[in-house]
Amino acid sequence: MIGIEYTNNVTALYQRIFGGPLANDIASAGYPGGIGIPWTVEELFVYSLKELPDRQAGYRYDANTNVASVDWDSDRYVLADWGANPVSMGNDGIICYSRHGDGDWSYIPIATDLPAFFKMLAAWLRYFVVEKGRNLFDENFEIAQDTRDALTSVVLADMSPEYRDAAMRFLLGEI
Repeated sequence: MIGIEYTNNVTALYQRIFGGPLANDIASAGYPGGIGIPWTVEELFVYSLKELPDRQAGYRYDANTNVASVDWDSDRYVLADWGANPVSMGNDGIICYSRHGDGDWSYIPIATDLPAFFKMLAAWLRYFVVEKGRNLFDENFEIAQDTRDALTSVVLADMSPEYRDAAMRFLLGEI
């Protein structure tokens, strides 16, 4: 079961992370944070609102020294991670995925905004958990083209075309 968090206090941090209108929407409609979502390899963990400040450590700033990271784009905030590989949102609202430990950070756009990202995750849960029983692999431990086609038509149907390929690779752990 996924719980929705509510906050009566739209803090300056939430304003910086989400921007004014989205922060206000989150305050009134809630935020589905603090959840682990089943993935092809490990779980994707979406941070709770309360965890967001502390979860920036190791990305936006060094966890030991609290010094800002020179490699991390200062307008990006980490919202989730999959095996320490962060999912972040920038001031532009675009949701990106990055690989941890690759040296320099690169930000691969996977969704136009937070609502599109959460919509993709909801469709992923329905398809991966309910329809496929948490297994996308065939007898050769590969993901068949018909499964990829189904992911495109079911999970990524509403995704903007320019994000669809990267979102697919993100879902399948191929980035």
